[in-house]
Amino acid sequence: MTDQPTRPVPAADARVVAEGDDVPPEGVPAADPPSEGATPGAAPRGSTAPGGSGRSPARDDSMLVAAGRFGREIVIIVVVALVASALLRAFVVQAFFVPTGSMLPAIHLHDRILVSRIGGIHRGEVVVFEDPGGWIPPSEQAAPPGPVRKALEWVGVLPSTGHEHLVKRIVGLPGDHVVCCSKGRLTINGKAVDESSFLYQGNHRADNVDFNVIVPAGHIFVLGDHRYVSGDSSRHLVGQSAFVPESLITGRALAVVWPAHDAHILHIPSAYDDIPPGRSPPAKGVVKSTGPGTS
Repeated sequence: MTDQPTRPVPAADARVVAEGDDVPPEGVPAADPPSEGATPGAAPRGSTAPGGSGRSPARDDSMLVAAGRFGREIVIIVVVALVASALLRAFVVQAFFVPTGSMLPAIHLHDRILVSRIGGIHRGEVVVFEDPGGWIPPSEQAAPPGPVRKALEWVGVLPSTGHEHLVKRIVGLPGDHVVCCSKGRLTINGKAVDESSFLYQGNHRADNVDFNVIVPAGHIFVLGDHRYVSGDSSRHLVGQSAFVPESLITGRALAVVWPAHDAHILHIPSAYDDIPPGRSPPAKGVVKSTGPGTS
């Protein structure tokens, strides 16, 4: 037999190809397998997709999430601050704008004062209270604040314009007998009070109106430190108008806080020390005399 030439057998491929896998055509090198953790079909690490910016979509998403979280935190902080301010204003302290000079020299025209809603009231303290009725003449009534300012006043961002409030000094508590004047001085429960150190008129007569009153239960008798021009209890001696119900008191003035160069604490003057207590307060106030001051 004639030996037939043998046909060369190609070397077997060392790879094992599973059914369904794509097998590259003969002579075409196989692609490198994807790295561990890589997404199938994704561009190789370090490469840029055609037309892309080179920024990872995952990084963009994380930046958006961080920005949203920061925005939410800012909103929460602002809301909490506004709520806290509103609660402070409603239950603790409130700022007021003073539109008149009736409390000169302690409180000047256009001063801002801080008023405390906490604690009781004492003779000699400066208090802010709602108009008992007709005390503020129409010529001095400020226009009510607009909705925006009213909202800012409510949360405490702006001081209250106090268009329905007054600021005066308490000279008579329930049961006190207050008389003007004895040798030019105010007397409270029989004791003469030297107010010259803090009244606008200094050592002159304590008031230019005579009065002799007994303060009823649940009320106070108030005067301004600029006595001769102050629209206070001494100017409303008809009926019971001179006496301010305690329920209308907003709070006691703690300090002048603006302007900054004139900021100061509002203390009770020592002139009101050692005043004897009043009698048992009557249910209805007593007004014994009125008229222009002569003594």
